[in-house]
Amino acid sequence: MENLKREIQELGESNARLGALIDYLVNEKKLMASKANHIFMLDMQDYVAALNGLAPSNAKISVVPQEIKQINHLLTQQYELMKMIQRQYLHVAVAEGEQVINEKQQRIFKRLLVINQLLLQDNILFQSLLEAKKISGTIRIGEKKSWFQRLLRR
Repeated sequence: MENLKREIQELGESNARLGALIDYLVNEKKLMASKANHIFMLDMQDYVAALNGLAPSNAKISVVPQEIKQINHLLTQQYELMKMIQRQYLHVAVAEGEQVINEKQQRIFKRLLVINQLLLQDNILFQSLLEAKKISGTIRIGEKKSWFQRLLRR
């Protein structure tokens, strides 16, 4: 039972780190200019809120810009912790002969695991956009007119 409490606490701390990172990224105007990035950040905020219901944490964490690449690590760590917590719940249930985790909690775990994997896939695109510095900017359609063509409006 101690292992279960420790893993839930660790999951809560990991979620607090991810939440702080997402809050930092949401405040970056250049980053949020892209619709895809905006949707990804909203999905991440929803995931963090849902996971906070399962493993609450009161930790206050500050973020530095170099930690942006840790999203993948945090999501992977959370996936592994959720799987271990599920196994611990089942182990305790078998040992005590009681149902420690109810059906609703099992569904929540399954959904969070699926969402986690989807966010890991979306994070690949998000990180590639960060690497390529394609986060913001306008898209020009058509050919660029020279200053002479613009002067004559042709």
